[in-house]
Amino acid sequence: MSDRNSVLIVGAGPTGLSAAIMLRLRGYDPVVLDRRAGLANLPAAHVLNTRSCEVLAEMGAVDAAIAAGEPLSASDSGLVVWTESLSHREYGRLHVPAAPDDDRGPLSAFGSLNIAPNRLEALLYDRLVSLGGTVSFGEQVLGVKQTKEGAEVEIRSVAEGKGRKEAYGWVIGCDGAGSIVRKSIGIEMEGPRTLARFMTIYFRADLDHFVEGRRAILYWVGGKDVRGVLINFEKATGTWAMLVPIADLPMETFDADASRRILHKAIGSEDVAIDIFAVSDWNMSAQVATAYRAGHVLLAGDACHRFPPTGGLGMNTGIQDAHNLVWKLSAVIEQRAPATLLDSYEQERRPIAQRNTDQSVRNLMKMGMIDEALGIATLAPVLSDAGIGPIDSYPSGALRIDEGHAEAATHRAAVQHAIDAQAEHFAQGAGMDLGFSYTTGALIPDGSPPPSTDTLSYRPDAHPGARLPYAAVSGRFEDSTLGHILSEGVTLFAADDRWSAIAREVSIDTGVPIHAVAADAARFGERIKDLLGIGPGGVVAVRPDGHVLWRSAKWLEGGLAELRHAVQVSHGRGVDADFIAGTGKITAGAQQDI
Repeated sequence: MSDRNSVLIVGAGPTGLSAAIMLRLRGYDPVVLDRRAGLANLPAAHVLNTRSCEVLAEMGAVDAAIAAGEPLSASDSGLVVWTESLSHREYGRLHVPAAPDDDRGPLSAFGSLNIAPNRLEALLYDRLVSLGGTVSFGEQVLGVKQTKEGAEVEIRSVAEGKGRKEAYGWVIGCDGAGSIVRKSIGIEMEGPRTLARFMTIYFRADLDHFVEGRRAILYWVGGKDVRGVLINFEKATGTWAMLVPIADLPMETFDADASRRILHKAIGSEDVAIDIFAVSDWNMSAQVATAYRAGHVLLAGDACHRFPPTGGLGMNTGIQDAHNLVWKLSAVIEQRAPATLLDSYEQERRPIAQRNTDQSVRNLMKMGMIDEALGIATLAPVLSDAGIGPIDSYPSGALRIDEGHAEAATHRAAVQHAIDAQAEHFAQGAGMDLGFSYTTGALIPDGSPPPSTDTLSYRPDAHPGARLPYAAVSGRFEDSTLGHILSEGVTLFAADDRWSAIAREVSIDTGVPIHAVAADAARFGERIKDLLGIGPGGVVAVRPDGHVLWRSAKWLEGGLAELRHAVQVSHGRGVDADFIAGTGKITAGAQQDI
């Protein structure tokens, strides 16, 4: 017999660990299983965007992430460089701008970070442990079967080879692209499984001499024989990776010597000591799951979406999946909401995953502009003998871009124009990062125009479904609008103190905690009402994940009924539905800060 409140998280990557931390902060003790022997030791994606930093701030982990990473737009790392090799001709470069402020103030307390996921995974693990949580490594989930009250999970100890079955009230599959959880419950993926195939060579080398004066996030190498992307994950330790397109070539083609020769050509010098510590291959996919939930089993992260890495959206989308899911699961477990509230998880997050998939594919396709301008197929698969032959050889048929005549100057300008056109790919645009909005789900539309869908620009607005605009006079996240949001229930940002009494009554009536916050200039700045889109007497109701539930631009005489309806919608209930308050750990009653 399962404990109907028990939660199993399968997979201890950034998504699974984030879900576990959020549950621990709400008083739960989720079981976390991972088939690996320990934490990841190989980096992969490397960008933690602004919205994910805000989520980490709620988890108490953002300071550690900032210490472990570096700002994406820092003056010494805010470049993307296209080059023949690190030591030869440079084709062009793109400067990654800092996230712009709105004319009403900064967009967030944080910027995007360049941080290797294995470092992020380690600090999230440390945060979970600090909260009393654990991860059981070497535990492989072989299958998940739905039951009347939850799920039966078949588990095998990797070390001992022994199998067992355990029952859980809820299962969250965060077990990656090949998710056993997803396959067990019969959910399919839509979209191309393979757009391209790559080999990743992980190595350590002192390349400071080659990148001096142009420290970059990425180096796109387009040489005669060798092509790919060089990523410096950790400057201090000289840890690098090179992504090499290999098509259908077997991995046996690239032994240690062949991989080292490829790296020497990408660097443009054989006079470099290289320590290769791992080589792997992977498929670039563009897929989204047809469903995110089957009964008491839910999916998050790569288990339900796989993007090309062109945009740095995969890991961030997974962390934000967990952010959307956990508060809803908590409300269901505590009987403040029916299980149907969890249907809104897919309603809200699946369109975001599809948007991110489409954008990542567009970014990939747009890279062809550079190839066309250069006359070089920079991501064409390498041949089996790619590392053999002289290092200093320009791609055949390509105009020498560094020569002094007029034709070369025209060529350089065309290449730079094509590179500048990649801004939405590399700039982590605020529109993609912060401007996404839910259109259906646990929210009440107010008829206002939706936020812009532009990937780069973003004008904050408290449109229902959108992330609440950031505002803080102090500049600290904890003092900001986002820092005031309750981890359960509903938070009100009110321009009239009469909403405090209404919040108290609705909270008692529904059993849902409501936190009333004064939308005043002293705390949030002179433009706070403009940011929220409210006038005198107006109010904005916000969910625990920071997305706007409901808004009234002005005072409502029927405000009590309207707020009650909004709270019911946020918890998956219609306005006329009977409500039985649960006996969870949060006591009903409005908290006031007004």
